[in-house]
Amino acid sequence: MLPLLALVLGASLGIAAGAWLEIEDVFGPPAMGVLAGEVAAAAVVFLVGFRKNSSWTPEGRVWTREHSYGGHGVQWLGVTVALAIATVPFSITFEKLTAPGLN
Repeated sequence: MLPLLALVLGASLGIAAGAWLEIEDVFGPPAMGVLAGEVAAAAVVFLVGFRKNSSWTPEGRVWTREHSYGGHGVQWLGVTVALAIATVPFSITFEKLTAPGLN
């Protein structure tokens, strides 16, 4: 859920920031907002899953799968989804930052 929320919020914040900075590029600001949102979502999902699926014992950290989807820990599945969504805005952002130097 958090990666999908980050997609919408990141795009919205990117559009708002682009309008505020008077950037006329259609894809640049929304892509940068989505990229930042998805990276933040990946970090939050991992930390929440890490906290929910592990505990400290005198012998060390014990991992559980109490909070999982399809047998995979929520921390790994959430990070995978967030970073998979982030690949498209990453490629757009990378192109916007490097393309002016190629011309």
